[in-house]
Amino acid sequence: MRDFLRLLALSAATAAALPAAAQDAAQEGTETPAEQPAAEAPAAVPQPAAEAPEQQAPQPYVRDTFKDWQIICVPVGNNRDTCTMQQLLRDPDGNPVSQISIAPFPPAAAPRAAAVELAAPLETLLSGDVSVKVDDGEALRYRFSYCTPQACVARFALSTDDIANYKAGGEATVSIVPLMAPDQRAEITMSLSGFTAAYDAMMEMLVQ
Repeated sequence: MRDFLRLLALSAATAAALPAAAQDAAQEGTETPAEQPAAEAPAAVPQPAAEAPEQQAPQPYVRDTFKDWQIICVPVGNNRDTCTMQQLLRDPDGNPVSQISIAPFPPAAAPRAAAVELAAPLETLLSGDVSVKVDDGEALRYRFSYCTPQACVARFALSTDDIANYKAGGEATVSIVPLMAPDQRAEITMSLSGFTAAYDAMMEMLVQ
């Protein structure tokens, strides 16, 4: 089971920029005898303008940290950022195997409270869905929405009651079904330490 959980290693992608180096070739000159007319210098050939360096895509950054939750933002222009609250979910050995990202809705969207994206390893039985259980409460199941080359993602909404349970809880258990062991469910712990502070900070950002 631990080998299955290790299949998804989440890492931030970094872009490497290759600066262009301009070199001027030195020209070697020879002396011209006095009786020989000097050769007429060739007309300067206009050089194409140097291409502007490619603009790097905006990079995400950590805006704030609340215990086990981080607010991650990406600049979108006009001094505005798009932000979500996130947590890497780790296996018993501490290796990151999954990730959850939560974006609260404005209060007017109630009873819907937040949009969620939860990533799972590729070798997950999609028909087994993903379930989330807060402490000893009821396990709620959600369908997977799509897969990328790195992970399969479940997208779902949390209600105001769900958020209240998350705020009151100590930890949640995320479970998925391994493709190679369809009769089992692999469980990953999601800490709720700092959830309330991170969520409330996100709500304050919505009204700014």
